[in-house]
Amino acid sequence: MKIASLILAMAAAFGTCSLVHAEGQDAATLKGVYDNGRNMSGLIKSCVDKGILKADSAENANKMVAFVGNMPGDFDKRDGDRSEEFGRKGEALVNGEYKSLESNLPPNITLKQWCEQADQGMRQGLKRMGL
Repeated sequence: MKIASLILAMAAAFGTCSLVHAEGQDAATLKGVYDNGRNMSGLIKSCVDKGILKADSAENANKMVAFVGNMPGDFDKRDGDRSEEFGRKGEALVNGEYKSLESNLPPNITLKQWCEQADQGMRQGLKRMGL
């Protein structure tokens, strides 16, 4: 798993959210965006718990959760809490499976670098969405 793929997945989630109004995404796509957003929130909070990021990052993660939770359309949100809990434990949702983020980072990327880059990506996504 590459760091870029996780950050791009988060950016894609924000991009998909902006398309929801225009294209009427199906329930499976919306569920995927929601579950990934919740997992990313947990991962960011895990970084806060470890002292890598500051508390405002967790606040931004909560904004992201609220945003993806309020996407229009009917979709299954039952796995959201579970997805976020796995993220809080350092488990990333990759292709429908939870895998240890730290164990799957490329050798040249530290957990601290990943956390900082993911946080920056989330902040940019929130800013683009006007949040």
